[in-house]
Amino acid sequence: MRKAALVLLAIFVASIVPGTFGQDKSADVGWVYATMPKPGMIKQLEEGRKRHMDFHRKQNDSWTWSVWQIETGESTGSYYSTSFGHSWKDLDAWEEKMGTADTADGAANLAPYAASTTASIWEVMKDVSRSPKDEEPPKLAQVNHFLLKPGSDRDFNDAIRKITDAINKANWATNYTWYQLQDGGEGPHYVLLIYMNGWADLAGPEPEFPVMLEKAVGRHDAEALMHSVDQSIKREWTETIRYRPDLSYVPGHK
Repeated sequence: MRKAALVLLAIFVASIVPGTFGQDKSADVGWVYATMPKPGMIKQLEEGRKRHMDFHRKQNDSWTWSVWQIETGESTGSYYSTSFGHSWKDLDAWEEKMGTADTADGAANLAPYAASTTASIWEVMKDVSRSPKDEEPPKLAQVNHFLLKPGSDRDFNDAIRKITDAINKANWATNYTWYQLQDGGEGPHYVLLIYMNGWADLAGPEPEFPVMLEKAVGRHDAEALMHSVDQSIKREWTETIRYRPDLSYVPGHK
């Protein structure tokens, strides 16, 4: 899995460096809430989540909230609740309209069954994402986390831009969305979410990435680029998440 994650990272990471917080008015940002249930309280937490989503429905919330169950990795058994497709100003507008009531309902229906909840804000890297035309979430997705070494952004992004040119030329086929952490954790932290129809998709697309890259830029440059990417990474980890439509909220859906 480490090899596959490095390959996908090399393709899709964006040429954005930390320090641009809030400057892009066209930014696509959103919240991610990670919740770990208390031991033996998975059912109670899920029932509480359904009640909380019914609260969003009754409030005519205009945001979509997608819930994902983590099935592999160090956070197995936890849940992500996410909402994207917003501008920075949208976050303030939603907070003013929904914030107080949402917090109170969450305290009643979720907090009693949650061992921990962590909130963070992420930005979608639209220029280097290749999301499917179908707006429905995938059944599964592999989440690749990349924590970079401090000061490695420039070299990292220079290498990635060259790799991205090669990938675009080859039209290496897969669907994915790339995110950058803006607030709520250690950074620089990037996440690459790869869309999956099933577990077999973990094998990755053909041809294999090293073959494609070497053909596009030559063996020497391909090795140099991958070395530069690898040297930029402080820590990496992966997990697979499953979409839970029964726990999610989509405006207009009953």
